[in-house]
Amino acid sequence: MEVLETARLGIQLVMVDVVMPLADGVQVTRRIRERWPGQRTLYMSAHPAEVLIEYGLTSLDAPFLAKPFTRDELLTKVSEALAAPTPTTAEGPPRQSR
Repeated sequence: MEVLETARLGIQLVMVDVVMPLADGVQVTRRIRERWPGQRTLYMSAHPAEVLIEYGLTSLDAPFLAKPFTRDELLTKVSEALAAPTPTTAEGPPRQSR
């Protein structure tokens, strides 16, 4: 969140792990989209689908990258995530206030 707040030119894509110690990736993404609705995100995880459902990732139509991944898989998923329509066009990517 701090990086998004201070990014001068905006962040094109946020990669977020689904399972994290303090807040899961779904919660983090919700917080990001509350502030910046148009922010693109890419989920990643090494956990099976059953575990991801427990964390609230019930729809894998969201951009998702399974760990471990190769360089080519990473580049493909990042390209797909950047090419997809933004979650909403209400607001662009995060920008620093001037």
